[in-house]
Amino acid sequence: MLTHHFKGFAARAGAVTLLSVGMIAGFAGAPAMAQTPTTQWTINYTVLGDSFSAGSGGGDEAYVPCGQSPNGYGNDVAAATHATLTNLACSGFTTDQVRTLEVPYLASDTQLVTLTAGGNDVGWATTVAACLDPASTTAMCTSAISSSVQLMTKLPTKVTALLKAVKAKAPGARVLYLGYPRLFEPHNMPALGFTPTQVTGAKALNAAADLLNGILAFSALSNRTAFVPVAYLFSGHGIPSASPWLNYPGGPNPYAFHPTAEGYQNGYTVAVMRFL
Repeated sequence: MLTHHFKGFAARAGAVTLLSVGMIAGFAGAPAMAQTPTTQWTINYTVLGDSFSAGSGGGDEAYVPCGQSPNGYGNDVAAATHATLTNLACSGFTTDQVRTLEVPYLASDTQLVTLTAGGNDVGWATTVAACLDPASTTAMCTSAISSSVQLMTKLPTKVTALLKAVKAKAPGARVLYLGYPRLFEPHNMPALGFTPTQVTGAKALNAAADLLNGILAFSALSNRTAFVPVAYLFSGHGIPSASPWLNYPGGPNPYAFHPTAEGYQNGYTVAVMRFL
């Protein structure tokens, strides 16, 4: 039932994602090649956004309210580019909160900005729980995803407002808007005891993640901002897999479904460095 319900939804997600990838290649490729590599001089680099930019899940989260970790991608990128890093990202923040609570602290001479935002706007954590909880039903998962998809329609306006604020505060900065990984490897789930309902829910969540990334990509590119996809790098490293780059629920790190230190380094950092 759920699979049938999301056939058209998954197809639309794929179409949007393919369109976004094509636009990314056309918009971001040429300018990057025309610039002198950033690794040749020290730059002021600021990270904005939610938990995925705070590095939550990477371990050793010191700033508890925002879940910032020294093992997040921001630290890796700063080390690779010899940049001076300021991380303003905070776990749980929506696009509006990033705009109103983080951007005001963005230095005007910042030369590079990376950010993730949008997952909290659509209640992603609640949706994942509704589809993966053993007690949940197909109807509960369907309803939760439908609610998230409805909230996604508001993202283009919110992302536009956020990016305008960033560019007004730091007009000389190069801004990279990062996407989110797919969380699950559904084909591995039956052997580990996941129910058919959970497996179907995981597939639907992956399709919803594709749609979210597509909308964020379109929104960023519409504002002449490069979108950096990461889902392709996480392929094969979701939950469950032999080499997961995401924290399992109930594991030692409280930030379930967030990248591990390895996920930030081999996923997000690699993706960002390809755009510098």
